[in-house]
Amino acid sequence: MKTEVKKGENAQVEITVVLPSEKLEEQREPVVTDFLKNVEVDGFRKGNVPQDIAMKQINPMAVLEEMAQRAISAAYVDILTKEDIKAIGHPQIMITKIAEGADLEFKITTAVLPEIKLGDYKKIAKEENKKEVSNDVEEKEIEEAINNLRRMRAQQEMTQNAQEGDEPVSWSDIKEEDLPEVTEEWVKTLGAFENIEDFKAKITENLKNEKEAKNIEKKRIAIIDGIIEQSEIEVPDMMVDYEIEKMMHEFEGNIAMTGTSFDDYLQSIGKTRDDYKKEWRDQGFKRAQTQLMLNDIATTEKIDPSDETINEEVAKIMEQYKDQKGIDENNVRAYVATVLTHQEVFKFLEGLK
Repeated sequence: MKTEVKKGENAQVEITVVLPSEKLEEQREPVVTDFLKNVEVDGFRKGNVPQDIAMKQINPMAVLEEMAQRAISAAYVDILTKEDIKAIGHPQIMITKIAEGADLEFKITTAVLPEIKLGDYKKIAKEENKKEVSNDVEEKEIEEAINNLRRMRAQQEMTQNAQEGDEPVSWSDIKEEDLPEVTEEWVKTLGAFENIEDFKAKITENLKNEKEAKNIEKKRIAIIDGIIEQSEIEVPDMMVDYEIEKMMHEFEGNIAMTGTSFDDYLQSIGKTRDDYKKEWRDQGFKRAQTQLMLNDIATTEKIDPSDETINEEVAKIMEQYKDQKGIDENNVRAYVATVLTHQEVFKFLEGLK
């Protein structure tokens, strides 16, 4: 395997690779086996088509391209080790030459660990941890939560009783006399509540848990902002782009849950994907900064989740998405390791007194 490294700006490198044809051929048998499982021919059950017949249904270039992808994935870590490259984030890979019986040529563009000079993160975390916060729930918050439930139930009933052509019922249309009375019978229609006291107790508990979660989130944001403000962190453009793409994917998913296609949504508001990407640039930059900061603290403090914990989480995710194609276990493992590591870093920072 031949490699050539070219350093770029903003902590990026480009690696040109020539992978021997025999390394590519090592992937042929498993790739063909997987392709054969999905071939359908009249007169045969799926996955049981004789190979000589099935191969006529398979595009040779599709096989070669899948072989290339697997060969690159298998060689990636060796390439980084050989060139002593500390890659971070997701690399961009472009195949430049692919043909039967020939060496595979491709380029890898990846962000590398940039120069990071963190501020005194222990001192910053200790100062934030000293600040008093309250998770207590006031009576007016409980009443507000109960009234919201009453309005929601009243809205549902009014909507069910509406005639065809009526305007949708909004909360502003609901008057006080329209709200259901809080009785033993009514609270039992909302869930497994024994009585009104039990109902209020569970409402209080939920509100307290929500407030506690919000306070933790506020503290984490304050710690992050405090550390970033006192640090020098070089951020590769590729990392920023990746964070923006993640934000876009999350946003599209949220729109899809409303039953609207993302393209229709964009058209209705007169925006494009590029408009959002420009608007989210600063946010993507900060998210990338935060990733680098947390990774650096994890390295310095030797914070590393156990293999057992990672394996358990990976197994759960792989089981959850077992019927979905294109789920790569190595990518899942990298994601899980990152998430768990960052959780441990926050626990470390929040435990400083």
